[in-house]
Order: sequence, then C-alpha cells, then structure tokens
Amino acid sequence: MKDEEVFLNYINENYDKVKSTLQIISGQRHQAFDEDIFHDTILRCHKTIEKRGELKDKTPYGITSYLIRSYFTNILEDKRSAKHAKRDLNYDSDNISELYEDWYNSNNSDAKNKILTDTFKDFSVLYLMLKAEEQFDQEHFYLFRLKELVPDMTYKKLQEQTHIKGARQKVVEVKNYLKNNVTKEEIKKSFYQAYGNFI
Repeated sequence: MKDEEVFLNYINENYDKVKSTLQIISGQRHQAFDEDIFHDTILRCHKTIEKRGELKDKTPYGITSYLIRSYFTNILEDKRSAKHAKRDLNYDSDNISELYEDWYNSNNSDAKNKILTDTFKDFSVLYLMLKAEEQFDQEHFYLFRLKELVPDMTYKKLQEQTHIKGARQKVVEVKNYLKNNVTKEEIKKSFYQAYGNFI
C-alpha cells in the first residue's frame, strides 16, 4: 500500500477522534475550529505525500501529528491571506502602524519565542494524550482526557458526571505512568523532529 493510501485510510478510520483532538487543541488556543480548513488540510496532506512518495512516520502518532501541524499551518496561511486581501482593498495611511507591527513581530525574537513556547505546550499536551491512549484502556483514557482538558474539571465533578467507580484512582494511575515514563527531553526531541523545519 502506498504511503498516501496509508495516511488516508488512517484518517478515514479515525476521523472523529482526529477531529475531536483538533477541536480540543483549538479551544485551548482560543481559536474556532474550521471544518473547511480541516477537510482542505486532509486533501493537501494527501497530495503532498503522493508527490513526495513517502510519509516518514506512518504510526498513528506520526500521522496525527503531521495532520495537526499542517492544519494549524493552514489556519495561519488563511488568516494571512485574509489580512493581505483586506490591505489590498484598503491600503492607506491608517495601515502604516499595522504594517510596522507585523514587521516588528516577524523580526522580534520575543514574539517568535512566544509562538514557539505556545506551540510546544500544545504539542506536549497532544504527545501525552497519545502516550496515555497507547498505554491504557478506553475508560482510563476517557477519564484522564476529561480531567486534563475540560476547564475546571475537579475529581468530584468527574465522578458525578461519569458515574465511573474509582475515577480519581484511574486518572492518578495514568498521571503516575506518564510522570515515571515520559520525560520532557523525550517530548522535546519529538517536538524538534516534527517542527525542526519551521523553527
């Protein structure tokens, strides 16, 4: 099976899960999830893999990371295109300060570091979620995901909303596993492998 087919088959079989992950990360970034861009990203990724003739990491984690990274890249491109289109229609002296701000941000190391830090935080959350999903059963992962990703979710609320016996203990088991088996250096290494070309 060709790599582009491996990619597309995985997305088709895990569409809801991948979409849900993107919606959660978008929410954490205070961004609206754009389903049109999501679909466009899937097609773009498929075409890119077909053109290159290979997908470097064909694991579930690798495919998911590639799609998510591409989605947020496309979101940024879409915003830039909309911004430039607006400028082309309304290019006057009122835009000078905005143009300077864009130039400053693009050349300011603090701004770049903030973007890098925010991206690493998002990546770390995704990495830990995928590691938890690989190691634990569906119930453990479901509880852990709710506790970590739903704002203001306490153990009491978790127990009340899920009615799952031992919910707190199950979440603690996942946390302890991640604490003892996943290091920050491991996450950093994976992060730079995924984003090295963009940094």
